[in-house]
Amino acid sequence: MLVCGQAFGDDTTSQFRAGSKLAQEKVVLLEEQLQRDTQNLAVRCQLLGYYAASARRRDRAARDQKNKHILWLIRNMPEANVIHDRRLIIPSYDSPEDYVDGKRAWLAHIEKEPKNLTLLENAASFLSLGDRETALDLLRRAQSLDLSNPKWAMKLGGMLLRKARGYRGETDPLVARLALVQLERANDRPGRDGWNGYLLESLAKAALAAEDHDKARKYAGLMLNGNSPREVTGDHIHHGHLTLGRVALAEGDVAQAKNRLLMAGKSPGSRKLGFAGPNMALAKELLERGHRKIVLKYFKSCAKLWTADRGKAKLDEWSALVAAGRIPDFGANLAY
Repeated sequence: MLVCGQAFGDDTTSQFRAGSKLAQEKVVLLEEQLQRDTQNLAVRCQLLGYYAASARRRDRAARDQKNKHILWLIRNMPEANVIHDRRLIIPSYDSPEDYVDGKRAWLAHIEKEPKNLTLLENAASFLSLGDRETALDLLRRAQSLDLSNPKWAMKLGGMLLRKARGYRGETDPLVARLALVQLERANDRPGRDGWNGYLLESLAKAALAAEDHDKARKYAGLMLNGNSPREVTGDHIHHGHLTLGRVALAEGDVAQAKNRLLMAGKSPGSRKLGFAGPNMALAKELLERGHRKIVLKYFKSCAKLWTADRGKAKLDEWSALVAAGRIPDFGANLAY
């Protein structure tokens, strides 16, 4: 029997967060309790939180346990709020058999209840890494059933933007234009808790990838001059200047592009910049035109932004390569 997630309120996500702090002895007791009471969602969510945290430390046994609990939830409680958490996606490249089992279970639910918005949303989230086209189809179906809700446009726009922008800096302007349409549709409606401020970075990136320089300038300006939510102010300063710099460079204004690169490096920082690191797309474009000194200066500024352990090592590595006249492989930092 399917259990409706709304009945759980927000308890599932809070239990999931609490689970990351469990001691091993408590985990053993909770697993024993769950064997006696398999429907105890609070206990299962705590265990999921524990295993998700352990799996991030490359603990394979924890990953397998996490997947086991995720699959149980998909089969038995697919509307539980906790399934929204992206840490509960099973990547197809990491656990192919578990991913296939999860996908099969989600599609079976959808076949039985094709108009259930919660199932459509949760299934699309699960499939977003392994079967993006099916995930997009599910979100479009949800949008057609719930036209007044901007959530679907935001989710569709975000997924289309990820499709349009590869992790090596490549872009697909046609897909980016589709993403921009959806993101603007979401932005045109009043958002919950001011979410429109969170959309600006995606809007600017979509406009840039779609080669719409006027809109890229517009959204970058809003990031730099608007009232950004405190949590994303550093991101907005960083990406606002980078967007304007890339537009300037595309239009032949090298001096402004260089200045914007340095201003991007002066962002006060953010949690995302600290973990994933700064964006290197404009730096790469300037290197391709032979402007090494300005990029090396940018790297020095980025050392204050990229606080994760690997940040300093990466910046040192890239600096050495640039000083030697080479262009580094920036990897995913071309897309962040």
